[in-house]
Amino acid sequence: MSKTAKTYLIYAGLGLIPAFLYKLLPTTLDGENIHFLTHSFPYPLYMGLALVGFLCFKLNQNRLLFSVLLLLGICFLLFNPLTLNFLDIGAKGLYYVVAMSFPLTLAIMFSIRETRPMDLPNFGRLLSSLIPFIVLGYLVTRDVPLFSKIAFFKILPVKGLLLPQLAFVSLAIFGVVILLQRDLIVKPFLRVLGITMIPLMGALWSGLALYSDIWNDPKMKALAKLAKSSVEDNKAFELSLNAEVSSAFPSLQLVAAFTVICGILLHTIFQMYWHRVYVDELTDISNRRALDERLSSMTGEYAIAMMDIDHFKDFNDTYGHDEGDNVLRLVGGLLSEELGDNVYRYGGEEFCAVFKGVSGEDAYMYVNKVRRKLEERDFYIRKPNSKREHTSRSHRKKKKRNGKKVQVTISIGLASPGRKTKTAGDVIKLADLALYQAKKKGRNRVVVWEVDNKKSSTAV
Repeated sequence: MSKTAKTYLIYAGLGLIPAFLYKLLPTTLDGENIHFLTHSFPYPLYMGLALVGFLCFKLNQNRLLFSVLLLLGICFLLFNPLTLNFLDIGAKGLYYVVAMSFPLTLAIMFSIRETRPMDLPNFGRLLSSLIPFIVLGYLVTRDVPLFSKIAFFKILPVKGLLLPQLAFVSLAIFGVVILLQRDLIVKPFLRVLGITMIPLMGALWSGLALYSDIWNDPKMKALAKLAKSSVEDNKAFELSLNAEVSSAFPSLQLVAAFTVICGILLHTIFQMYWHRVYVDELTDISNRRALDERLSSMTGEYAIAMMDIDHFKDFNDTYGHDEGDNVLRLVGGLLSEELGDNVYRYGGEEFCAVFKGVSGEDAYMYVNKVRRKLEERDFYIRKPNSKREHTSRSHRKKKKRNGKKVQVTISIGLASPGRKTKTAGDVIKLADLALYQAKKKGRNRVVVWEVDNKKSSTAV
């Protein structure tokens, strides 16, 4: 399982915490509503989501910024469900609108193509994604019967669902948009937004359950009966209901849900920044800056391999830079697949691998295995501007190829620290000398530089 998949599984596990809290924790402590423990929690969460939005803005990603600001607004409304009472949108209606509209709004938002960061027409298109909120918000205030038909519309004969079934349809549409998303910068964040639907829907579920408990309280039922008799009794009932709702929200489950959401988004956005700083955009492996930082603290036993794609300039001149980029992706993907986080793009067509706690002999076996695998791998010239996808070997065998077949090989120079090498930079220089010898002796080979014996050995 990849590191990214493990991270998503951890996110999903954290997202289930609010559901467990709903099942395990009481709603009152010593007769007092648990709200007294949560009334000050929202403010750090507002600040955390605002920080995520600011970082999205610095990344020049309008859709990410807009989605986080929308989530911040939803967080405020759910923590203060009586905010829209002046529009005749009560707590229950608010929860229904959010459950049905938010995933659908995100689906529309991320179906819109990103343009220039501060482009006004782009902001107009993003605002158009709020149509589900606007339509359902209007219906809940002006046409309650129609809104009730939508909210309680049953697609499947399932009982006991507090959330509208259309909320799950909205989630399914959002899931399809995530699967079809092609923007590699946005896709990781979009996947995480999909995972945050787990705690969010759990929070909405617990919020509706809490509201239902308040409504079904014997005292509230008695007031509801009196409310039908006179206008004054109706006003008294509304005041009492609002007071009960204010004293119950935000619930611990709601606070826990948005704490998880905020933590997940903060971790993701910092990962995106780390990726931008330390990962090469073309090959998706660590870059020269990440290598320099690792080498600055390198001590003990280790080995460094410098690798260069053979005849890369001639390949570019013959087949074009698009195919040259495809070769770089191919080599970078294979190196990452075989050597993991130990490989870096050094610059141009040159790569570097660092083996901490590994002898020169063991490192030789690793890099020579990679060299042989690349030599055996088929590379076909594609159409102009086409990008090479990462596929399994069995899939490549089954898939019919119509392009011209060419061979891609690498030359490798390997060195380890000795008595005369003081720094990792000295070892890299020796590995470069070994790489020069590998090219001089015919390419597609590994040369190991022996520091103390003042000689080099070649192996193919």
